[in-house]
Amino acid sequence: MIERDTMKRQILLYSVGALVGVVSGLTAVVLRYLILIIGSVFVVIPQIIGPWGWVLIPALGGCFVSLIVLKYAPEAKGHGVPEVMVSYALRGGQIRMRVPLLKSIASAITIGSGGSCGREGPIAQIGAGIGSTLSSLLKFNKRETKTLVVAGLSSGIAATFNAPLGGALFGIEVIAGGIIGFALLPVILASVVAVAVSQAILGAAPSFIAPAFEMGSLLELPLFLILGIILGIASVVWMRGFYFIEDLLEKIRVWRYALPAIGGLLTGFVALIVIFLNGPLGYDIIADPGELDYPAVMGVGYTFMNAALAARVGLAALFTFGVFKIITTAFTLGSGGSGGVFAPTLFIGVAFGGAMGWIFEAFLPAGIFPGIVPEPMIFALVGMAALFAGTARAPITCIVMIMEMTSDYFIILPLMIAVSASYLVSSLIERESIYTMKLVRRGIRIRQGSHIGALHTIEVSQIMTKQPTTLSPLMKTSEVFDIIDKTHHTKFPVVDDFNNVLGILIAEDLFHEPAEDGREYTVQELMNPNFLHLAPQCSMDSALKEMIKRDEGHAVIADPKNPRKMIGYITKADVLKAYELSILRLQKEGIDVEDIEPADMIDVP
Repeated sequence: MIERDTMKRQILLYSVGALVGVVSGLTAVVLRYLILIIGSVFVVIPQIIGPWGWVLIPALGGCFVSLIVLKYAPEAKGHGVPEVMVSYALRGGQIRMRVPLLKSIASAITIGSGGSCGREGPIAQIGAGIGSTLSSLLKFNKRETKTLVVAGLSSGIAATFNAPLGGALFGIEVIAGGIIGFALLPVILASVVAVAVSQAILGAAPSFIAPAFEMGSLLELPLFLILGIILGIASVVWMRGFYFIEDLLEKIRVWRYALPAIGGLLTGFVALIVIFLNGPLGYDIIADPGELDYPAVMGVGYTFMNAALAARVGLAALFTFGVFKIITTAFTLGSGGSGGVFAPTLFIGVAFGGAMGWIFEAFLPAGIFPGIVPEPMIFALVGMAALFAGTARAPITCIVMIMEMTSDYFIILPLMIAVSASYLVSSLIERESIYTMKLVRRGIRIRQGSHIGALHTIEVSQIMTKQPTTLSPLMKTSEVFDIIDKTHHTKFPVVDDFNNVLGILIAEDLFHEPAEDGREYTVQELMNPNFLHLAPQCSMDSALKEMIKRDEGHAVIADPKNPRKMIGYITKADVLKAYELSILRLQKEGIDVEDIEPADMIDVP
């Protein structure tokens, strides 16, 4: 019977996962069209007033976005994925129902008005919100809710890039921190369904138009290792630079509703510079079908990336526009805009990787290394994955997703070498990813995939009673009963005049046969001189273990330099306080503490 109920529950979870995929796929399509419609309205302005219109429209977009984000849904600010991580780790997957709708509108306005960000982060957050909302409506438990949040986020990413396996891996690697049992299947199912829905409406074309690249020879592999090392360093520069600019913007003392407009204005000025640099730096603009013709560093940037992969962008333009993309993305999102960092990261990876490809081709002597770099822009394609691996700390996702997005499965060796090198170098320099770095700055640490014993994080010195009620060894039993009546305590350390602990007396020790001469016993006669001594740095879980081992519910905390000197006292009741404190602390720090199933309650008639 129990197995049948469990199977029914799993089938229901899989079915809802598929439903999440349908809704996420439709949402991805709607958001893409919404961006196109809003963008079509905004680009009329530069068409009428000229290049200075590109400075104006992101500022106008920032004004509209600030009203939505600051007034109705602060979660819609920024690049979305960190908010999902917080929801998954600290709130049991709960996301407010209004967030998906407002995130859609805010992101569409930000991107449509030329803000430098991607649509994948918003779709991921929207998908996660859809999963959370359906879970709430169906009264799912915490574990099932978290599964549907990951399914929603993964299916949103998958539908955006036509990459079902890459989308599923993104949610598992970045949000869940690893495979989570049978919950893996709803995530995969949602991603597949979302891509099927998206392709049914938009077609099955790959996200990026790239030639079918092949390596010249195995001698090219060391160059991909060098690429990975350099882009691992570049990923740290990108992350730290992004938040450095965000800090600068937050220091501007203006009305908070005006800050997104200021960020948009700064983005527009950089875009204006880019317009005048296109020709001199060697950028051959060919607008892609279905994409608005923004300056290179505005919007999602797919037009520039496709041009780079087709070798229509020169070395100077690749490097310069890669740097400018870091700046404009920080201006847009750091000031309060709504969008993702996935596409900007791919843009920067294409730019820097492509620049290195041109450098390798130019500076490797043809006489010594003939044909070693036959296709320089293969480094641009591999650079996309390498930079994102160092930035998001999702190496498997990067390898799989780039192959899915480009339909190029013959670059597996270069991808694996560059991604691994970038991931390792970036991790050695910077502990956090671009997603967790945002949370750490807010005092939240997400440690994925780890289940930590709660009591292990609390030392007895943090929970002990420093001045407990003590007894004198010469006290009579009647005096002790009076103290029990006043304090309601049942366990007491016995100390001398110099606070040297002599023993422990518990209430049960008082009930003895009267002395033969009729006198009252003293505390010294009844106390137990063999008691548990603990050091102040001892953890509460080890203290509890020793209490259980000795069948004692108390312990004296002694001075390590003078073991007879008492500095504190704990009982089993303090263990409960320590447990409550440790759970609150771990959740505040973002550590995934294992869920505790609710107790089976029995109704008493």
